[in-house]
Amino acid sequence: MAAPSSRERLNHLLDLAAQGAQGRDALLAELAELLTDWPADYAQAMRAPFEALFEKTAREAAPATRAALAERLAGHAELPVALLNEFFLDAPAPARALILKRNADLDPDDGAPAKACDAAALVAAARTTMNGAFADLFAGALSLPRATARAVFADSGAMAVACKGAGLDHAAYSAVALLTGGLPEDYDAIPKHAAERLLGFWRERG
Repeated sequence: MAAPSSRERLNHLLDLAAQGAQGRDALLAELAELLTDWPADYAQAMRAPFEALFEKTAREAAPATRAALAERLAGHAELPVALLNEFFLDAPAPARALILKRNADLDPDDGAPAKACDAAALVAAARTTMNGAFADLFAGALSLPRATARAVFADSGAMAVACKGAGLDHAAYSAVALLTGGLPEDYDAIPKHAAERLLGFWRERG
């Protein structure tokens, strides 16, 4: 029997997607295998719809599933950086390091967000805002969607990346982290360009 064509494979995967949560794990496993071992007889131009389906389905997956996918995919240079960025918040530390490196290796003039944060205002807000309300101020200061900002703020490593991407210097970042009960990360080790790209991704993610 002949192997399925790329369009036949896509239709099969769309059928799995239509099953919702019931078919999600099988769909993600098959997509991950396909995208990391692309068949030689499939046109490269056909990767885009498979990648889009993978990203959409992964957003609905459980954190543990996303963490496992991040660990599996982070070292694959053939995958788009934007696709890897989708998994950063759930990725274990080694995978995060690889994703940051992929972002850092891109052209510094390609897609870096222009809007920076008012560091002094953010530190002042961290000093005076109590009872968890700072997360919403953090969202506004960094131009992040509220749900994304809350996920970033709850993760000390991601918050450090976001602050670096928004242009905070080491002192301002440390003040924000300490004033909001966070654990300061190795801020100087975060590549600035990579942080800018990730922050730009989170701003657009919605």
